[in-house]
Amino acid sequence: MSDTEDPWGRDEPPAVAEGELEPLPPALAEIERMLEYGEDRPLAPGERLSLPGPADLPEVAAFAAEGFEPLPNGLMGSDSAFLPAIWPREHRRWVRDRMPKFGLVSFGEDDLVLGPEMGGDTHQLWLLAREARSLGMAPPPRDRLWLLRSPWPSLRVSSLRLLFAQHRDRSRMGWDTTALMRAAQDLLPRPESELWSLWTGHQADAARAWRDAGRLGAESDTWVKLGLAPHHLEVLAAPMAEGGAGLDPAQTRAWCEIVCMLEQPGDEAVQRIVAWRQAGLPADAPVERLGMVLLDRTPADLAPWLAAGLTVEDIAVWQAEDIERARRWHEAGFPARDVRRLRDADPALTPEEARAFDAAGITHSERVRWVSAGFSAEEARAWTDIDVVASEARVWRAEHRGIEEARAQRAAGGDALPMGVELGWAATGPERDDANYGVIDPPGTRGSAAQSGPPPFDLP
Repeated sequence: MSDTEDPWGRDEPPAVAEGELEPLPPALAEIERMLEYGEDRPLAPGERLSLPGPADLPEVAAFAAEGFEPLPNGLMGSDSAFLPAIWPREHRRWVRDRMPKFGLVSFGEDDLVLGPEMGGDTHQLWLLAREARSLGMAPPPRDRLWLLRSPWPSLRVSSLRLLFAQHRDRSRMGWDTTALMRAAQDLLPRPESELWSLWTGHQADAARAWRDAGRLGAESDTWVKLGLAPHHLEVLAAPMAEGGAGLDPAQTRAWCEIVCMLEQPGDEAVQRIVAWRQAGLPADAPVERLGMVLLDRTPADLAPWLAAGLTVEDIAVWQAEDIERARRWHEAGFPARDVRRLRDADPALTPEEARAFDAAGITHSERVRWVSAGFSAEEARAWTDIDVVASEARVWRAEHRGIEEARAQRAAGGDALPMGVELGWAATGPERDDANYGVIDPPGTRGSAAQSGPPPFDLP
């Protein structure tokens, strides 16, 4: 079969035979075990940037010394899905894709959970098959992790993908999955010097700097993508007393992944980071949650907050707005994490109203649910005493049926929902309070549940 008939090399064996694969490294093996047992877990602060990836597979690491780089797989790598089909055969390999299918799910800005990959892998494979068919190609083989090597010593595959994307956009080749392949087909036959002349911008400048310093490698890939050269990292690592930012490598990456996305990358972003550090933001500041503050505010805007004894977490929760309200919550002794959840549940809530739930013996997690449903601490205590949770109490209230009727029904062994009421519902978890019933709250009801209205669809 010719390359034209089979651009994927379906008869080519994997670069490492199945029986020669080493065990998964501990970090990936633990994630695999977690997924197998149906578990998930919250991410520790800063852990997102250190999660293992395809490069940590032993078979992939073994080929790194030969210049091979793994293509991103899954939905995040869909724009590169057709590159192996047009890549020079001597510069490509494949291994079985045995990466655990994990992803990150956000349950609010503070709660990033490591769990199963969400989304449409099946749908994406279906789309790729259709696009391949439209090109007269066989669909990409499944369960392969592709390793590509650049045909040119001074350009890594990660840099080539950036160059292909720039060429695609400038040449208006489209936005479908095959557009990057068309750009690569146009550029791959060209000489190395021409590719460097075509690639411009901050990322190209950074790549040239790493090349000229003789430091091209996996380490430089992240910084090239962020548009940062070696001298930028030196400034960010230098002590603040010497005009630097005093960041360690992990902190540098955390800061740059946010600020370089918000600011012009390169010198401007580096000086912005230095300015924020000099204003008093600590090196380990939660920059992901400070994103819009770093974009919309100046270092001088934060001076009153820090002078008032408010924490960086407070600034993130309030987005550097309404310092007086922020001070009230801080002085009332509420951790910033709790304030964020309570404000999301009811932006008008006061510290005194929140503290009343403590006095009523309502736990912190239950308090958020009752506040979101628009109940006071006294009402929450009364409904809790008859084993009716917040989502169920909303139904009684919407049906204009009071707690005395509910108390009598529960005392007689009745259900937690009013008898004779049939409702659609949607659920976000296994607990009773995870249900959102299709009710309309009375006018003027406080809380985010009332503001969001009934669920968009009903489940029987």
